[in-house]
Amino acid sequence: MRINGKRSSEEKITQEITKLLHGKGYRPYPLSVTETAKLLGVCRSTVYNYLKRIQSLEKSRTGHFKFPKIPQEKQFRLFNKYHEITSDPLVAEWQDDLITRKGGEPLKRWKTRIRSLESVCNTCHIHPSDLLASQRNTEKILRQFAQLCKQGKEIRDSRGLKANGIKHVIYTRVQAIRDFCGFYAITWRRGVGGIMSQKVVCHGQYADTRLSSDELERADSFIKEQWGLDSDIYRWFWIGIESCARFEALYNMTLDYTLHTNTKNTTYVMTVFESKTEHLRGGKWYKYITRTDTQKSIDMQKARGEKRIHSANLTKDKFKDEIANALRMVFKHIGKTHHYFFHHPTHALRHIGAQYWLAKKDFNYGLVSEIGGWHTIDELKKSYGMIPPEKILEIIEN
Repeated sequence: MRINGKRSSEEKITQEITKLLHGKGYRPYPLSVTETAKLLGVCRSTVYNYLKRIQSLEKSRTGHFKFPKIPQEKQFRLFNKYHEITSDPLVAEWQDDLITRKGGEPLKRWKTRIRSLESVCNTCHIHPSDLLASQRNTEKILRQFAQLCKQGKEIRDSRGLKANGIKHVIYTRVQAIRDFCGFYAITWRRGVGGIMSQKVVCHGQYADTRLSSDELERADSFIKEQWGLDSDIYRWFWIGIESCARFEALYNMTLDYTLHTNTKNTTYVMTVFESKTEHLRGGKWYKYITRTDTQKSIDMQKARGEKRIHSANLTKDKFKDEIANALRMVFKHIGKTHHYFFHHPTHALRHIGAQYWLAKKDFNYGLVSEIGGWHTIDELKKSYGMIPPEKILEIIEN
């Protein structure tokens, strides 16, 4: 390999790669492995082969090399480089708003918004300014976009997975276009129908997702037989149900708890942080773990010096796949057939948890919304808390 046109020793090549990756070379910021490989004119595997020879290079617990994070400024610059639409003055000003909207912090999905606007413009062969001509013209463009999507002619960014169905595509694109137009004072009233509707796709369709007491007992026995009480899947299943926490909150949940006892019960009061509700009390919610076996499993994990409720030595994506597959096995064993349990296994625990707590607390929606982390009772009722027919019959017949 040559560096600056000169043949170099293995030691010098290794030093040069390390400098580039850590931002200590002639570049003012760290480069990724891909960029380093391009700059040196080699493939990525060659860069990794040299890195493996460095004894002092820090690795994560999964065995991956630890590199400095790419600075926000460079991430922003790279995004603009690959998305030419950001050079449009109208889009550039809107982008400035997106990355400072949350009290100086960026909107979480600001890149998705810009990619969605870019997709509509590229698919319909229009300029961003065409969307600002009038409400009528914007709606006409989006109807045209919907027709092209149906014909499979959408031009989209290659990153990420394709949306599951045209409804999801239209929803995200309309969300971005409404945001863009709203920034320039072109707005649609709340609850508007038609192409500009922002009604959440499939909202409230799974409000009756639950497990009966018998199914919960069979699931508990199956997990104990298959993986044991002191297992990630046991803690994930039951803490997921009793906490009603979403995946990210569960994944980052620590084992710290406050012990609360009385003459009848022992409860572990734990804490999670939900990014989806960070605008409310910083996303912090208290969770109440009441089952004795779940508490034992937590204490076993804690006794080994672990910090979180799981100890899988995997990347987050691989752990997500592994825990999802384990949950699918559980749902299949107890005879569940509805697709929601298999397409969204971890989020199904949030639905199961809502029904679990509502049944225990006589459908006290106010209390359960606090236990499970819903910031409005209305959302709990609409999307998670349908009263089962047998409960209604019980009330009617009494």
